[in-house]
Amino acid sequence: MRLNYFLAVQGFCLSLIFYAPETFALEGQVLPKNWEKISLQKMKAEVIDGDTFDADLNRNGKFSNPEERIRLLYVDTPELSKSHKGKDPKFGLPAKEFLSSVLRKKAAVLWIDPSNRTGNYGRLLAVLEVKGHNINLALIKQGHSYFDTRYSWPEDFKIYAKAEAYAFEKHLGIWSYKRSRKRYLLRMRKEGKTVYSRKNPYFVSKIQEAQSINLSKFNGRFVRVRGKIKKINTLGKGAKLIYLYHQRMKKGLAVISFENQRNWLGLNKIRKGDFLQIEGFAALYKQKQWQIRLHRALLLD
Repeated sequence: MRLNYFLAVQGFCLSLIFYAPETFALEGQVLPKNWEKISLQKMKAEVIDGDTFDADLNRNGKFSNPEERIRLLYVDTPELSKSHKGKDPKFGLPAKEFLSSVLRKKAAVLWIDPSNRTGNYGRLLAVLEVKGHNINLALIKQGHSYFDTRYSWPEDFKIYAKAEAYAFEKHLGIWSYKRSRKRYLLRMRKEGKTVYSRKNPYFVSKIQEAQSINLSKFNGRFVRVRGKIKKINTLGKGAKLIYLYHQRMKKGLAVISFENQRNWLGLNKIRKGDFLQIEGFAALYKQKQWQIRLHRALLLD
């Protein structure tokens, strides 16, 4: 059994080496603008897993951790060692080999956001470009990772979300099997997000009106609602409750938001009367108040 599994993974990894150019060439030119650029050409690199690698940035022949450890943005590939997220080499090894194969190509470039250079453990946060193509996006579209927004928020959100939905609907990578799909959807749910696909049971595709929605009908599901801000209450630790007008709720429809979200989404200057599209999970807070846990919001005209 173990031999068959090893051969299957090995064969899949070899196929990725051979087909890598065709695979990521599908992704298009979605790359950051006005970010710091670091060329990796002729630079020593060592891949840790599908979303992390070391690069000899100072070209001294050694890897300094964490200064020269790169953590790719918008992705979180399956773990290869024990962690609180669980160990998943079945999908983690192909993700690692995919990253290894593209780094062997010439013209690899790192893009670094000057305002958000490092994440957990001091690692350098980056988008990886190889031959003009976004490898972070390729990892998502090939099903090696879900779309992760914990460290940063891409300007091209819709393109990343569509890439994730494509992999989900085509049953690629982590979305290949029922058990794996369920596990990663639950993991995403804990982070307040989900796959934007009509084939995802947690996702409600139709946009609802905030003033008339009955959140109890969507308990535990990801909804999108449009409405006007009635008031905003400031809570502790950077949290705020945004209330949208609702015809049956005296206070309004509550949306819980946090400071980092509002910063990334450009919502720090919202005020009463602004028209928003709110996206997130519906839940009953402390068995008293229905509310939406904010994932994404758009300021509408």
